[in-house]
Amino acid sequence: MKKKVLHLQLLPLLSGVQRFSLHLLDGLPAEEYEISVACKPGGEFVSEIQKRGWNFIALPSFRHPVSPWDIVTFLHLIYLMRRHRFDIVHTNSSKPGLLGRIAATICGVSRVVHTGHGTPYLPHQAPLVYWSYLQIEKLANCFCDRVIYVNNTDRFKAIELGVIPAEKALTIYNAMKEKPVVDKRASNKELVTIGSTLRFSEQKNVLRLIPALCKAARQNDKLKFIILGDGKHLQLCRSIVASFRLSDRILLPGWDSEVAPWLKLFDVFILYSRWEAMPFSIIEAMYAGLPVIGSNIPSIAEFVNDKVGWTVPLDAEEALIETLISLPASPDTIKGKGKAALAWVKQISDYPAMIDAYRAVYEGKR
Repeated sequence: MKKKVLHLQLLPLLSGVQRFSLHLLDGLPAEEYEISVACKPGGEFVSEIQKRGWNFIALPSFRHPVSPWDIVTFLHLIYLMRRHRFDIVHTNSSKPGLLGRIAATICGVSRVVHTGHGTPYLPHQAPLVYWSYLQIEKLANCFCDRVIYVNNTDRFKAIELGVIPAEKALTIYNAMKEKPVVDKRASNKELVTIGSTLRFSEQKNVLRLIPALCKAARQNDKLKFIILGDGKHLQLCRSIVASFRLSDRILLPGWDSEVAPWLKLFDVFILYSRWEAMPFSIIEAMYAGLPVIGSNIPSIAEFVNDKVGWTVPLDAEEALIETLISLPASPDTIKGKGKAALAWVKQISDYPAMIDAYRAVYEGKR
């Protein structure tokens, strides 16, 4: 008899957290698992679920901020879990992790697993907010069998803070089922193209990043930038670029779900985030043979070092600009770090290893 597994997500966007579910569930043997995915209706993520023939369960009352509707969602989850009698419930991110894990435990689900794609408690938060989120996460961790962290930084920190017992926490690195093909770039290009795929949000630090790109482009006319994505700050960032009169060299084309063709245009990838877990965008970039410029936050520094790219202190605009304007004079360095990035990501981000690790968790072997 097949094991009935539910993946619980919040938003129907096709961002890193949702893509994680797609990559993982794609790797589960169809003859062993019956797959259901629940989240808010609408969006590309739902289309991908339905394209694969999995059971989609709509949660129309789910909201991203804290809301009275959370009570409705919680009761809906209890109803669904009692109706479908899932063998495994796998929650993702903070709010689905809290509501889903408690509901699954109440309903007697035999295996409850949570993947924390980052943590809800962050250093920049007000002390009371930080403490509150830490206590909520500590409570939620009581209602599951295992918590998976996608980097060691978050796992070690959670254990240190007493958020979770060490024996309940595991690290499993994200990995991709399909990887972009490495492009053969011409070594005599006049411009160095630096690109990214991201959401124009506070997390991705775009209101610091885009002005720095503009100033770097002003100082070195051999730089070009392509920042792919959407989000609430996209129009403001376009206005910033226009104010510098650099719209021909700093392109913000919006979002495109087909990322691989864009990666072939890049020479270097950049992700200057304020906080992260293990971004699929960096994994994709490295598999495309791109060196990475990343903010020197612990979770990114765990994967990006001086052999495969450059790390720059957060909010250090001058240091970021200096790194950017130095690149056109260093084509051999770019090429060498790109090759090292490809070798490194093959070592740390192995798709069969990720699938085997999660199956072991599902089956209670880890």
